[in-house]
Amino acid sequence: MSEKVTRRGFLKAAVLAPLLPAFLDACRRADDRRVVNFFNWSNYIGKDTLPDFTKRDGIEVRYDLFADEDEMFAKLRAGAKGYDLVVIGDYLIPRFRALNLSDPIPTGALKNINNLSARFRRPEYDPEEGSVPYMWGTTGIAYNKKKLKKPPTSWWDLWDEKYKDRVSMLDNVRDCIGVALLMLKLPATTRDPEHFRKVRELLVKQKPLVKQYSSSSYLNSLVSGEIDLAMTWSGYLFQTARENPDLDYVIPKEGTHLWVDSLTMLRGSRHRADTLRLIDYLLEPEVAAANANSVRYASPNEKALKFVDPVLLKDPRVYPTGAMMKNLRLNAVLDPEQSELWNQTWADVKVA
Repeated sequence: MSEKVTRRGFLKAAVLAPLLPAFLDACRRADDRRVVNFFNWSNYIGKDTLPDFTKRDGIEVRYDLFADEDEMFAKLRAGAKGYDLVVIGDYLIPRFRALNLSDPIPTGALKNINNLSARFRRPEYDPEEGSVPYMWGTTGIAYNKKKLKKPPTSWWDLWDEKYKDRVSMLDNVRDCIGVALLMLKLPATTRDPEHFRKVRELLVKQKPLVKQYSSSSYLNSLVSGEIDLAMTWSGYLFQTARENPDLDYVIPKEGTHLWVDSLTMLRGSRHRADTLRLIDYLLEPEVAAANANSVRYASPNEKALKFVDPVLLKDPRVYPTGAMMKNLRLNAVLDPEQSELWNQTWADVKVA
């Protein structure tokens, strides 16, 4: 069975988090200290971001890591305690709210909230702004420039038989089903069984061409030459491309998904005031810019853009142009019935 690791999971952070039992025990022993217990993806924050916050504000940040969003969600849903702040994907925000896992950001609590771009204010998945956008990016195609005579331009290139056994797809229901619906020009919120039959048929047709379904090791496979093309997340690729300039990334001409990861306060947090201070700190323009420059994802902070590395800011793969943005869509907000249709379709594809 393929591993099930999502967007930022395969990279290890410079500072390793403690195991969960020790982490939670420490939370209970020192709960009265000024501290924020922060649960985030690995390699998804600048190395100086949190130390600088502690140095300036005197608030310790215990930074715990997860490598799989589904496992993180299951852990919190099962009642894991001790965390104050977590980074979650846009599509999970309504589910957190429905299950009373999150606490909304109090109105007026953040002096820097207006630094966010209007595009990221009151989105469909969080119209009451109960969370705060942290980073955003796109899903596209990574490729090895040394191996291809010309770059891919379309999602259909991942279905081209000349790349048999040279293709990698993300092991992720949201991306694979979402892209298939996009390719077939079907609505993301469809409930039509015939639509899902077509999606299943399209993905099963591709399976003989796919060398691996992977959300972790595929960039190493690109570097080594084992594969030529891979479905990927934008910043994921750019982090690796720092040391492997032969790797490149394209947003397919059909368009793709723009996803947003957000800072979310957890229900039952015992350090609300200090958690809000940390969120407000991360919204400061220079802090947000340095953070985004480090992890190579795009910042939703409009006032931070003047501090963003000009090379990154001018790179349409990181910050798509206005024309490109018109061809991007946010992940659809799905109700339980729709989520089940997506999950069942993906399960059928994987066993076909």
